Amino acid sequence: MVDIIGLVLYVGDIIPIHRKDGSQTQKCVVKINDLSGSTIDINLWGPMAKQKGLDLKNMLTNDSMLILALRNARVGYFNGKLINITAATTLHINPIFPEAELLTLRGKDPLLVVPFVAQTIHIDGRYTRMTISSIRERMSIRPETIQTTLLVVLRFVNVNDQNFYYAACPLIINGRPCKKKCTQHVDDSWFCSRCQMTMQDCNYSYLLPLKLQDATGTLWATVFDEGGIHLLHTTAKQLYALQNDAIIIETPSSVIKRLLSCYYSFTVLVSTETYNSEAKMKVTVNKVAPVDFKAECHALLPEIACLSTET
Repeated sequence: MVDIIGLVLYVGDIIPIHRKDGSQTQKCVVKINDLSGSTIDINLWGPMAKQKGLDLKNMLTNDSMLILALRNARVGYFNGKLINITAATTLHINPIFPEAELLTLRGKDPLLVVPFVAQTIHIDGRYTRMTISSIRERMSIRPETIQTTLLVVLRFVNVNDQNFYYAACPLIINGRPCKKKCTQHVDDSWFCSRCQMTMQDCNYSYLLPLKLQDATGTLWATVFDEGGIHLLHTTAKQLYALQNDAIIIETPSSVIKRLLSCYYSFTVLVSTETYNSEAKMKVTVNKVAPVDFKAECHALLPEIACLSTET
């Protein structure tokens, strides 16, 4: 469920829709454009389509500037993302909101640069703070490898007990564990292709897929050993042992579910890889840190001040 506001670009005809149960309703499609420059379709249904759809169509014909705001609208998917009106949705035409004033300025001068809240923030020279939508936009325009920091809400996504880890080589190379993925032989021994050695036992390292979420969207990322230990406060080997422990009631899934809606700051490496001739974005978590809310306020307040001055 989202609140959304934008300039009305197009209002479609009111068309009858036949439901699967044999009943009939009406539908009207409205296309809007927001401050980010993006467009999305809004589906008005039933009496809302007949009443508000006709009003919007007449107003758009008579007035080139029309702003539509929705509260508690539902995001849906049909040939791409769209917005659906529900019984809980409140619709406002040409509302008196600060955002509406900005949209009015944008409508009068399409070349006007209007500040958008979800902006990339440059904290210092070491890294770039980016929103998830900014990452996706940048990677779609110019695929490259970037290191960025996200302040996000960690949203738990079901992770099976079998895919949060991998069998890792325990041997030490140049003072550090090898951690290369091992393969198991029929005699239950393990082989490391990097060390070219066979061993009777292996270690376990995290390979934890997580969905990261901020105010602009979601992003799948992979957390490896160091980040996994920081998040779960236990090693992958200890978590793996819970699967075969009949005495302990706790399971790996119950431990992982503790991450639901926790706040962390993630440093991630974003790159593009090709699978089956298709380019896909790969996100790897390099560092996980607790959120320093005092530092975040100090970093964001200057940006908010700039937005207030510009608007």
